[in-house]
Amino acid sequence: MKRLLVILLALTLLLACVPTPEEEYVVNKGDDTVEQKLNEPQGAANNSVGRQSFPDRWDEEPLKESEHLVVRAHADVRTKADGLYPVYRTRESEITADTVENIAVKFLDKPTSSSESLMTKKDYERQLQNFLDERARYDEWVAAGKPDDWNNVNEFEYSPEEIEAQTNWYMERIKNAPDSLTSQAVNDYSGLQENKTLAFTLASGGVASICYSNDNHFYVITKGCRDFPNLYSVYDYQEDLKWKEGRYAKWMEPEISYEDAKNICLSEAERLGFAGFSIAGSYEATLFESKSPNKAVTGGWCFGLKRDFDGYPLLASDVEATQVLEYDSGDDYIVNKVIPPEKLLMFVTKDGLQMIRYDGPKDVSGLVNANVELLPFDEIKGRIANALITCFPYEMIQQCTQDYEENWPRLELEIYDVMLSTFTLRVKDSSDFYEMPCWIVSYDWCFPLNGEASWEYLKSKRNQELNDPNTGHDVLVINAVDGSIVRPDYGY
Repeated sequence: MKRLLVILLALTLLLACVPTPEEEYVVNKGDDTVEQKLNEPQGAANNSVGRQSFPDRWDEEPLKESEHLVVRAHADVRTKADGLYPVYRTRESEITADTVENIAVKFLDKPTSSSESLMTKKDYERQLQNFLDERARYDEWVAAGKPDDWNNVNEFEYSPEEIEAQTNWYMERIKNAPDSLTSQAVNDYSGLQENKTLAFTLASGGVASICYSNDNHFYVITKGCRDFPNLYSVYDYQEDLKWKEGRYAKWMEPEISYEDAKNICLSEAERLGFAGFSIAGSYEATLFESKSPNKAVTGGWCFGLKRDFDGYPLLASDVEATQVLEYDSGDDYIVNKVIPPEKLLMFVTKDGLQMIRYDGPKDVSGLVNANVELLPFDEIKGRIANALITCFPYEMIQQCTQDYEENWPRLELEIYDVMLSTFTLRVKDSSDFYEMPCWIVSYDWCFPLNGEASWEYLKSKRNQELNDPNTGHDVLVINAVDGSIVRPDYGY
């Protein structure tokens, strides 16, 4: 995940300053090419475009080479089954207390009492103990003659300085924290407050929590948990939690089959009113309470759903984040606001749907073009190759490999999945968005240090990267209409 963020950031920065390649890789973004195509006759509606076909597989080695980089492609190519590529217009949807209440009424039983989900003295003390235990483990490590260099030790999550700072922070909070929380009687969900997690006791005897925020543009509703929920995937547990020696509860396996959980997910999504959403990916997960990291609530399946806009294939992992410019009347300047990708997470156990989290909700305002004309795949392949060769951040990679001095090896890059999906792009001179057909190109890269061993490790992670809604990976996004590179952080 760290590598994804670094590469996307470097790619974003370099797009504005790389030298001009032999072949053009960015079509003029200000020449209204896309707008012109969108305003053409409605594609399949009058047979002006018709069904558009693309290959199912792309194998090419080498695809393109330079002094420092060789690119190859061994990828499945995933496209729409019907060959029609519509463009829809969407806009950001405000989250209100009424919006969340309407979902809560459908999802949860009637409440009998509520309280703000604050940290009590015991909650803070429990969190503090985690840091004290970590420091004790570190002291034992050093006393046993092991390296006293936290930066080179993977056994510990926090440095001694971080532990001291966190310890002092929690000690201060314990002084003023309440011993217990005060609840009040309620008979509905009308008292929801933005940016606050409220805990509810239900008439059925269970508990639930609700939180929503327009600042971060999401809401989450959870059964069986009185606090803001944390979902850990099986990958998180294997790579992050298992070495913490008892700080976290034992991993809880799902007591329901994938197929049964999937059927519940789709049925509940329809019942709750999420029409047009399809499953993009899934993973086994355990639900923990935020205030009690060693308290696992239950195990099950987490499904990531996205709008498929009439059958587009969907990428499960997050590579989208659209920034929009807004006018701040108070300070009289333009500011950036990040709009998260629209995504619905649904957590299902043997007891049914237990959690829904909706990020980046949008309203679909209409169909712009029923079947916009796309560039041929042979042209797209050239755009992809030129973009990777020209924009890959060589300087950053070279700085990370000081051992090679000036003789650093040629980097290998392999494209392993190509998907023609939709990507949220800003409409020119508007706060609206286009859900635009775009090629999402997933790739791995490494130096040939350990030969096949390096590639075997990378290949072992690909299934997770493509199907886990909780992760991310290296991608290149190309607008399928005009062939330009899309900057995921800016939305164009």
